[in-house]
Parts: sequence; structure tokens; C-alpha cells
Amino acid sequence: MRKYRRVMIIIVIVAVVALLISRMPSGFSSDLSRVGDGSITVVVVHDHNFVDSMELMDNLSRVRGDFEPEVEFLVANPHHPDGRKFIQQHDLEVIRLYVFDAAGHLRAERTHQGDIDSLRRFLQDHTQ
Repeated sequence: MRKYRRVMIIIVIVAVVALLISRMPSGFSSDLSRVGDGSITVVVVHDHNFVDSMELMDNLSRVRGDFEPEVEFLVANPHHPDGRKFIQQHDLEVIRLYVFDAAGHLRAERTHQGDIDSLRRFLQDHTQ
């Protein structure tokens, strides 16, 4: 009986952990080859060494559900060779948000400023 109880407790714990993990927001893809593949893409140039960059990522995480799946959200990491190449190729700056049209042309950019509502308005204005 004691062994059965332990097994049931373990099963419940695993089920709760699995449920919590499944409800967490997914991370941002860093596959920058998807820019220009036929959908509007928002690229955030993120450097985890800066507080402003972390805040921008947090704010973007909070609003991106309003725009997905029509808009794809990607991250360019200046410390990774692919991210660095993409940043140089498009002459981008760190801690900025860039909107690319379906053909991969730069449509708009935004620095980390304002609150979540202004970020949401910016995305609504430039991803429609």
C-alpha cells in the first residue's frame, strides 16, 4: 500500500510539472532565414547583457500572442555568428525591434521606449 501511494504521488507531480511546462510561452526562434519567406516578421535584436534589452523582450513576449500566427517573431543575437551576420547584413542596431514585410524588406523600426500599449500600437500600425 505504501509503494502504491508513492507511485501515485510521483505520477501527480509529473502531471503537474508537465501541465505547467505546456502552459509556458514558447521561446523566440533565432532562424533568421525565415525573414522574407512570405509572412511579416518582427525581429528583435536582443543582447542579454542589457537591462533595456531584457525589458524589450519581456514586453514583446506579453503582446506577441495578439499577433501570432499571422506575424512571426524572431530574435537576432549579436553574440551568435548567424545573428551577427544578419545584423551586419541589414545594418541593424542592438535593443531595437524591426518589422520586415513578406518579401524581407525593412518596413519599420523601434527602439525600446514607452509601455506595452505603445508597443502594441506600433505593431498594429506596422504589421497590418
